[in-house]
Amino acid sequence: MWLAVQGFLVAFLWEMLQMPFYVMDGMTAWAVTKSCALASFGDAGIMVGAAWIANRTTGGRLWKKRSDWGPVAIFLAIGLMVTAAVEWLALRADWGWQYADTMPTIAGIGLVPLAMWVCVPLFSILLTKRISN
Repeated sequence: MWLAVQGFLVAFLWEMLQMPFYVMDGMTAWAVTKSCALASFGDAGIMVGAAWIANRTTGGRLWKKRSDWGPVAIFLAIGLMVTAAVEWLALRADWGWQYADTMPTIAGIGLVPLAMWVCVPLFSILLTKRISN
């Protein structure tokens, strides 16, 4: 549960700060806030799912006080794959979004959302470990 809470809060901050990298075309501040909150719930859900898989495949080592990099690598890899897939789909769907000219990309996927899935989950895991120990 703590990972979901921490993940949502840290992701929401990141989502709000990355808005200049997306096309906003007349969105109100309230619409941007709602959009970022919805994305943050999704980010937190991805974190919880990735953590569950990483723990199931490594015997719960992601939560050890000094976990090795194996569970963390699995956790991050799952999140990066899901993020890349969501970005790819959203850029091509009516319900999705568009990148601004300021968004750096690799293979058509934004580097900012990919960087998010390294920085935010690692920080969320660190906060969760500090609170739960």
